[in-house]
Amino acid sequence: MDDERLRAARARLMVRRLAPSFLYNPAYRVSMVDFGIPIRAEAADERPTIRFHVPQKLSRTQLERAGIEAVPRQIGEFVTDVIEGAYVPHIWNWWYPPQPPTGGARARHDPMRGGISISVARDYSAGTLGGLVRDRATGELMILSNWHVLAAERWVAAGLPICQPGRLDGGMPYDIVATTMRHAMRQKIDAAVATLTGDRSLVNNQLNIGSVTGVALPRLGMRITKSGRTTGVTEGIITGVEGQTRLWYGSMQRTIEHVMTIVPTPGKREVSAGGDSGSWWLDADTYAAVGLHFAGSDDPEQALAIDMLSVLDALNVEIVTERTSVTDRRRPEAAVREAWQAVEREMLETLAR
Repeated sequence: MDDERLRAARARLMVRRLAPSFLYNPAYRVSMVDFGIPIRAEAADERPTIRFHVPQKLSRTQLERAGIEAVPRQIGEFVTDVIEGAYVPHIWNWWYPPQPPTGGARARHDPMRGGISISVARDYSAGTLGGLVRDRATGELMILSNWHVLAAERWVAAGLPICQPGRLDGGMPYDIVATTMRHAMRQKIDAAVATLTGDRSLVNNQLNIGSVTGVALPRLGMRITKSGRTTGVTEGIITGVEGQTRLWYGSMQRTIEHVMTIVPTPGKREVSAGGDSGSWWLDADTYAAVGLHFAGSDDPEQALAIDMLSVLDALNVEIVTERTSVTDRRRPEAAVREAWQAVEREMLETLAR
């Protein structure tokens, strides 16, 4: 293992071990810990490092006056960085003005595809239909999006009706296209699947992008793209991986793991907004699915997504693509999973040292 890969493995291990002690300690006011690209202006070492995300960056004096503990400037060999970001789940809720369907992502689609409006039928909200997946055990076709888009309740039972477009975009009871099947919040992953009713078909296509080709692991510096209900097609760059964050979902605070941080590409101002929750982030070059969008920050502009392989494994589903036959459909995910397991082995080797 070369020095940089060994260093990265050590950092990822530290993030996993240390994150809870900062996230669950109110004295620090830390909302996320990850491994990523530093942005500190005075940095002499520009290599990826351990990063602490806070709602607002304060000076040492301001921290002391507010009674907030400063995060350590260095952990082992890593000079840490502090990233500003006030993250919230990216669903479009009832307190915003209703958005009648005017075409595009917010309209009624038949067949359906990724990147369009969807919501629980009884909630005046709107999120994004992520895409088409298949149950690994039964072969049943399903919609994959966020828990807070397809369920949004702590003890939600299977069978919750889902409509397309979402209720805030004019969805009506006769627009029900699926029913909630299961979610992964118990595994600290904001994701859920809903079984199609058969009234409308769902195809492997992301609105205004194209077909999803498979699954890929997130990499620092990777250029990615998504199609969302609110901001449409945007591009971003992954600046952080392996994150753990604590977000407020209404009155509940929940921990989400396997998080990546995304910033706009140079020259762009927007990467995501409320209503984009559930979008799939794809490798901009191959259109392989990399992450499931679930939250973001407006100032500074950043998006949060969950590693797609972790999402698929937690829900026991696989992405339906057009490039593989039924008999070979598991090979792309198996290759990605093998690569991820190699990273895990590197971490364990580091721990053994």
